[in-house]
Order: sequence, then C-alpha cells, then structure tokens
Amino acid sequence: MVLKAIGMACVLLCPCVAATAQSVSTLMGARGKGMGNSTSCLPDEWSLFNNPGGLASIKGAGAATAYDKTPALPGSDRMAAVAFIQFMNGTLSAGVFRFGDALYNEQVLTAGFGNRFGLASLGAKVNLIQYNAEGFGTRSVVSVSFGGIAELTPAVKVGAHIINVNQPVVSHDNNERLPTVLTAGMAVIPDESLIVTAEVAKDLDYKPTWKAGIEYKPLKKVSFRSGFNLIPSAAFFGVGFRSDKLVIDYALEYAVIRGTCHQVSAIYSIRKK
Repeated sequence: MVLKAIGMACVLLCPCVAATAQSVSTLMGARGKGMGNSTSCLPDEWSLFNNPGGLASIKGAGAATAYDKTPALPGSDRMAAVAFIQFMNGTLSAGVFRFGDALYNEQVLTAGFGNRFGLASLGAKVNLIQYNAEGFGTRSVVSVSFGGIAELTPAVKVGAHIINVNQPVVSHDNNERLPTVLTAGMAVIPDESLIVTAEVAKDLDYKPTWKAGIEYKPLKKVSFRSGFNLIPSAAFFGVGFRSDKLVIDYALEYAVIRGTCHQVSAIYSIRKK
C-alpha cells in the first residue's frame, strides 16, 4: 500500500507542469499524444479535452473512447469518452474522464460548444470535477475553460486556450485553488500529408512546458506520428488508421520518471453528405 501511494504521488506531481486543469493530465486522444500532446492547433474529435476551440471543425455526429495505461504505476490508468454532434451553427460535445482507483481517483463530467467565425473558431467548456481520496472524503468543483484556433493562411494555424479561468477553490482550509494554465501554439501544414506543431503551456505556478509534434501520412488512411516535450522531458511515437467512419490510433510515451505509457483511442463518426 505504501509503494502504491508513492507511485500515485509521482503521477500526481509530474503532470502538474503540463497543460491540465486537474491534478493529472486530461489531454486525451492517441493522435494528439503521438504528437507530444501538442494539440492546441489540432482540431479533431478530442478537442473537448484538448482545445475546445477545435470543436467547430467536427462534422456530423459520433463518439470516441480512449484508454491510457502506465504499467510502472498500477492504479494510474486514465480513460475517457466523448460524444459530439453538429448543433445549430456549431458543434456540441459532452464527455467523461476518470483517473485512479479505489485509493484515489478523479472523475470529470464536461460539456462544450464550438462555433466558427470567419477564419477563426472559438469554443468553451464547463467541467464538473470530483476528487475522491480514501480517508479524506469527496470534493467537487466546477471549472470553465475557453479556446480558439485561427487560420492565418491555408498552411499556418495558431491556437490558444485558457484552462480554469475561474480558479475554483478545492480546499477552503488553505484556500487551495485549481491553477490557471495558458497554452499557445502554431501548426504548419505544407500539404495534406504533413502537419508540424509546436506549443508552450504555462501553469502560473510552474515553469513552461515546451511541446512539438509531427504527423506524416504516406497513405490517405495511414498516419505516423512523433513528438517530444521539454520540462518535463518525454518522447512520443504513434500510428493511426482511418476509414470512412472509424479511426483507430495508438501512441507510446517514454518519460524518465514514469517509464513507458500506452494509449489507444477509437472514433466512430457519421458525416453529413
């Protein structure tokens, strides 16, 4: 039990530097993870958990699920599911996220909406976050996040999002609040087969995390990805397969402290003709 508690503490402390609203990272989707979680300019079905500004780019309706596992740290698994549908002039999305086990866990219910305005897309989401710790009870907070993506040219995009704008109080005993995290990035798309991304995420209480990623599509339905992070350092690799309605992605992360981490995700969508 002691070793398990120490392992859980490592998981909780390490990702705090990353772009997260919770104690652990809620960035999900194996496509983005394979690119080093450099997702601020990567609009896709996982934008609800990454940058809500990307929601407006989702077409049709569908659902997605993801599972993330770190073998060296039992009890640190993360899982998420989202559903999305075009609504009025934008896209509505809702999702759930869970981290941990019976000793300590976090649950998130989230809903967001994104719309497009000319060359820019804007989005917002609301999170209901619940913390459960054995012997300490349960606490819940509500947080709000905003994001946007703009096309400077057909080949260049910039994106940014702000997590926990309202900084909700987690503990009234010491006035502990969820941190505000600012993320900004750029994507260069020379052609349909290549995407290069870079971004910086800054928690107001920690040093910035630098991220970069690349996706290459040698075939229309097959993608290969790679990326890296600095502060903390990590390397990422990924592969994906896409058909008309189904997308399956896998990503591998290697970090010195946590070792290897695997994530697999699947998306099923129905596009409007």
